[in-house]
Amino acid sequence: MNKTTKLISLALCVIMAAMLFVGCGNQQSALERIKESGELVMLTNAAFPPFEYLGNDNAVAGVDVEIAHAIADEIGVSLKIVDMDFDGIVTSIQSGKGDIGAAGMTANDERRKSVDFSINYVDAAQLIIVMKDNAEITTPEDLAGKNVGVQSGTTGDIFVSDETDAVPFRFKNGADAAVELTNGKLDAVVIDEMPANLIVSTYEGLKIIDTPLTEEQYAIAIAKGNDDLKEIIDGVITKLLESGQIDAWIEEHKLASGS
Repeated sequence: MNKTTKLISLALCVIMAAMLFVGCGNQQSALERIKESGELVMLTNAAFPPFEYLGNDNAVAGVDVEIAHAIADEIGVSLKIVDMDFDGIVTSIQSGKGDIGAAGMTANDERRKSVDFSINYVDAAQLIIVMKDNAEITTPEDLAGKNVGVQSGTTGDIFVSDETDAVPFRFKNGADAAVELTNGKLDAVVIDEMPANLIVSTYEGLKIIDTPLTEEQYAIAIAKGNDDLKEIIDGVITKLLESGQIDAWIEEHKLASGS
């Protein structure tokens, strides 16, 4: 390589480095992009009352919707809600199809590999539902060899699959699992505490085994590295927790959803 070629190569390298630096410098943060678009996109699964459900007007309502509206108001944008299958929310957040995942979602180590989470805002647990006349199932160990319904992709699904010798049957929502339980096609259903209470109050002949299977906390999922958005969300949730507003919304939407 002669001297002239070396100089040209060096110049090209300098230009490319400068272009890369400018490109990185102009890259929008998540918060800037949301402000520019004028909307915060919330991904959820509207089959988990009182956190998300379809109201009388067929619009998505619930505790998580209230929280998301508060976050959107803090940013100064409108809220757009996308109702989808629960087990697709994390991957959709990763791919940029939504800004937040708010769906009564447990912040666990497995999900943290794919997304970041806000601070926790609700304590939760998984519970077993069986028929009232079922005397065989009283503990998690009793699920061994039994057909157990779960909502696909939830921590109930993970618990039954990883922590028991049961045969998991996956459904899009807990209500579908409850129907199969009452029809005698399942031996039990494992689901979060609040939806479990709604299911038992809705379908006759069911009871809850009171022993919690897990200790969990709900949080809002955010794409990794969006620290500016996380700071806003954490601040809003902190204020709502300190004021007691989240507890108030839980009671309000328990009544509204019949849970």
